[in-house]
Amino acid sequence: MKKILSLLLIISMIFSTNIMIYGVGDEPSDWAKKDVKDAINRGYVPEHLQNNYQQPITREEFCELFVNMIFIGFNENFGSCQEDTKSGWDFRTITPENFLNKVTTTEYFTDTDNQYVIIANILGIVNGKGEHKFKPNDLITREEASVMMVNYLQTVYSARFHEADKELSDMHKVSNWARDAVKRIYGMGYLEGIRKPIITDDKIIKGCFDPKNYLTREQAIISLIKPAKTDRLHYIILRGYVNVSMDELMSGFEIDGNTVKMKKSGYDSRDSLVLKFFGRRQKLKKYIVNHTSEEIDVINLLPYNTDNEMYESKNIENVLSGKMITYDYGAFTVTFNKSNYLAVLQKSDDYGYFAGGYLLICIPKDTGISEYVKLKQIIEY
Repeated sequence: MKKILSLLLIISMIFSTNIMIYGVGDEPSDWAKKDVKDAINRGYVPEHLQNNYQQPITREEFCELFVNMIFIGFNENFGSCQEDTKSGWDFRTITPENFLNKVTTTEYFTDTDNQYVIIANILGIVNGKGEHKFKPNDLITREEASVMMVNYLQTVYSARFHEADKELSDMHKVSNWARDAVKRIYGMGYLEGIRKPIITDDKIIKGCFDPKNYLTREQAIISLIKPAKTDRLHYIILRGYVNVSMDELMSGFEIDGNTVKMKKSGYDSRDSLVLKFFGRRQKLKKYIVNHTSEEIDVINLLPYNTDNEMYESKNIENVLSGKMITYDYGAFTVTFNKSNYLAVLQKSDDYGYFAGGYLLICIPKDTGISEYVKLKQIIEY
């Protein structure tokens, strides 16, 4: 009997020890605790990711974390607008389900039907691994995470490249396809090295980025809460370059690769934000009388401040004429009034990371088929 009791005591101690060890390992690292707790309190971290913080995060988990933060930020950002307008929106809070009811895509994956993966692909954060494979359980290296983050963030934050080569000792280890992204995300300060550089007036003791190592859950949480807290994660950006508002979302979109098509659904709200904008400006006010809100809203659709040029009367009238017209911005083209779409945007094959600057209109020329406007491109790549 004593032997049995002794054995039970030993087993109990073993299990107690394992539980205690797991509990300690389940906590964020000391340097991460404050930010991780903040992220959880803000609702950014799904419950099933609130553990095993030092373990690498998977591709599927990173998609869920990223998209969840974007949707929360978007809903919070439009909170005041929802109270001030009777917009006629089909919904006032974006969820994965109602987002996918408004935005469809030709992309699919044979190894996952996770809605967060599909949405992350629609937003341009991630792509597949070829042959419609996503490999959701693959782990993410820090350089891969850099690319995923910059795919989204470079549209909303046009910071220039940082002195990563001077400040990091292992930039030579970064893959060629990830170098620009690592420089950009490091320059933004969102994904720092595992060892920070020490910079004085007369010398730099280089830090370490560790590009080939896997991104852990706590590193992922902290790298995303930084832009979330500075309102960089409150936009809906289709395929990484088309920023859409709630009004525009009501019309609906179709995604085919990097082509973004805004549907012509007939959506019209006399209280929409874009009509209020036009109504407050005398030279634009005349356009709101005979056109639906979505016909005018498409003028705001363009990336990279190109909508500033679209406010010129001639361009507004070209778009509202119903005649097909194409604008070429170098990095992308946009064709208005094509088939049953209000606009079709196509990213160019040599599209690169946006590094600041504006786009200026040059002299239009008539092709004889549709009006074609060539715009001077001063975006840096």
